Amino acid sequence: MSVRRLDSPKPIIEIVWEGIVSPEQVEHVNTEIERIAPQLGNAFDVLVDMRNLKAFPQDTKDKMVAHQKRAKELGMKRASVAVGGAIAKMQLNRISKESEHQTEFQWETYDEALAFLLK
Repeated sequence: MSVRRLDSPKPIIEIVWEGIVSPEQVEHVNTEIERIAPQLGNAFDVLVDMRNLKAFPQDTKDKMVAHQKRAKELGMKRASVAVGGAIAKMQLNRISKESEHQTEFQWETYDEALAFLLK
């Protein structure tokens, strides 16, 4: 799991979720977004790499809903997600629905997800 400001001409924060994500990891990502967002003028896109994600346990799913809402409050405009397996995609769709996240786009590859944000 990692969070960083992407070195690109557009304001993009990259989040990489890997393995089985814990609630503590979600909190860490939130803290990092809170730190980076002001550097981007509180208006940014998010590139999410979930290709190596195994699962979000139930206690993490609840944190993810709050995480997506918080990212929107901090200035997230769009999320472009490289999704790996069917389980991750299904969980992501459920989390997005619960957080009322309407500007999430899913792709098969990291390159497609990045290209979408750079258009």
